[in-house]
Formats: sequence, structure tokens, C-alpha cells
Amino acid sequence: MSDLAIGIIGLGRMGTYHLETWERIDGAHVVGVAEPNAEVARERIGRRPIAHFSDYRDLIKRRDVDAVCITAPSQQHARIAMEVIAAGKHLLVEKPIATTLEDGLRMAAAARGAGVKLMVGHVERFNPAVGKLAELIADGRIGQVFRVHATRVGPMPVRIQDAGVAIDLATHDLDIMQFVLGRDITRIYAEGAQCAHPTQEDMIACLLRFGDDGPMGVLDVNWLTPEKRREITVIGELGMLSASYLTQDVWFTESPSAPTGWDELARIRGDAEGAALRFALRRVEPLKAELEAFADCVRDDTPEPISAYDGCRALIAALAVRDSAANSRPVTLLDMPSAAPLAVAA
Repeated sequence: MSDLAIGIIGLGRMGTYHLETWERIDGAHVVGVAEPNAEVARERIGRRPIAHFSDYRDLIKRRDVDAVCITAPSQQHARIAMEVIAAGKHLLVEKPIATTLEDGLRMAAAARGAGVKLMVGHVERFNPAVGKLAELIADGRIGQVFRVHATRVGPMPVRIQDAGVAIDLATHDLDIMQFVLGRDITRIYAEGAQCAHPTQEDMIACLLRFGDDGPMGVLDVNWLTPEKRREITVIGELGMLSASYLTQDVWFTESPSAPTGWDELARIRGDAEGAALRFALRRVEPLKAELEAFADCVRDDTPEPISAYDGCRALIAALAVRDSAANSRPVTLLDMPSAAPLAVAA
């Protein structure tokens, strides 16, 4: 398999991004899209030689479709994915993998049984700042990790109607925090509010614990802040790492009490605080990198860079955040099962 034929299900904002990005990826091309709104489909497709289907089932029946991107609303992910898998197509499902853990596990088992790739679109994993952060932590550059703090706030998007910030926003950072620390979340306590959204929670703040005696975490997500911010900070015994998802920058600030271990830091040490170092990273378009990785795993028959397991793990935490906020109680997360609930009230 050299040139992949791609189908896209759902031409909302994210589906349109997929359509435009696949055009710039070598060795793959979109042959068809499924979108029930014909007017939207005509506008998004434009002059591209791409077939339009009102019903996604007609798209996945096409024998020339190798893989499908599911960019439909989250509540439809499981139903569509099960039919795509049954048709023998590889698939990339935008995060969250599903809206219930049972559906996510069912999708994972079905894909494994059918021998098709199921990758989950946690796009921030392909942000170079996230990769550098994980690398530095794994190398022990800040020693023992004490706390991680993630912020994902901004204005309310018009597009979101079927999910609140726990599922739509927090899922990103719950996945990233576990990824960069290399540890699972074991306990969550969250408080939330519905301030401006007509049906869903639009603000959540939560405390996290990684492992029985591991680092603490703080997560702040909302659709109320007029300025978009996407940041993560990790504090350890030797200093602090800070990353911006938006600018793709990573900073290391050395603890004032830590001995300088890097020649670069020795030259810029300040008087009142630790020395600081900015890492120069090559800018990357995360969605393009994600779709290229998906195409490679299909073409080369290699493991998915972000598996259904990863998607379920992030979903478990997001559902626990939502449950904790709704009921004002801590929630303990259990180990990943083959098929069973993974969160219990503490």
C-alpha cells in the first residue's frame, strides 16, 4: 500500500481541518467525505475532486477507501466507529475516543479483533513542546517531580453543544499530564460550574494525584477567559519546566538552591532566582504530524502512536473529572480493565 485513499466523516470545523491538511500530506489523498448537510459539504469541498455522501455508510462501502477519519460529534463516535471497523477500514477517531468508557473499550476490542488500526486524535501529543517536556522529565533534568499544573482556557466556541469542558478540553491535558510524567492519574477532586453555556459545564478546576505517593496535579479549564491560554508547568526538586502549546516554547528555570549542572545555565544565572534557559524547537503543525503518523502506521503496519488504550485512559480521567465536579466528591481511578468501570467515589 503506497498511496492511501482517505475518507472523512463529518465536515465541521475539525473535519474541515482534516480535509485541508490531508492535501499537504504525501502519499495520501481524500477520495470522499460524509456530511449530512449538503450545503456545508459543497462549501467545504469547493472545487476538489472529492465525492460527497450524505450517509457515512455509503462512504465506508467504497472498496477504494483504505482509512477513515471520524470527525463527527463525540456522541456519534462509537456508533460510526463500529461500522467502520466492521467494514474493515482503518480509522482515526478524534478525541475523545467515545463518551462512555464501555463504548471506548468496545471499539478497542472490535478493532483488535478485525485487525484494523484504531488511532485516537490527541493532537497535542504531536506538539514539539510536549515531546521535549516528556524527554526532559524522563532524563531527570528536574529530578523528582512534585507538581504539574495545566491551564487550558479561552472564549466559548460556538461549535460545542454536546459536551462540556471536562470532555472537550480537560481530555487534552489529562492525557498530556499522564504522558509527560509517565504515570497514571489515581485520584481526582474537581469543582465545576455552568456559567454561560446553555446546557454544559463551562468551568472546572481540579486537583489530581499521580500514583499512591506520586506528584500532585492542578488543572484549570474553562470557556470563560477572553484570552486563549494553553500552558503546562512541571515543578521538581531541581527546578521548573514550562511549556506553551501555542508558541511551542519550553523553558527550564533552575531552582536557586540547586547546583548548576549545565554550562549554558551557569552563564545566565540571576541574583534572586534560578537561571533560565529556553529550548529552541523546530515549529511543527501538530495536526499534520498526527495525520502523517496515522498514515505511516497504516502503510507500514506498525502500532498506532496513540492507541485506543491511550484514548480510554484519557476518557476515564475526563469522566471522573465530570463526576467529581457534578457530585462534589473525590473520585479514585482504578487500573485499566478489559471491560469494567474504572472510577469509584472515594
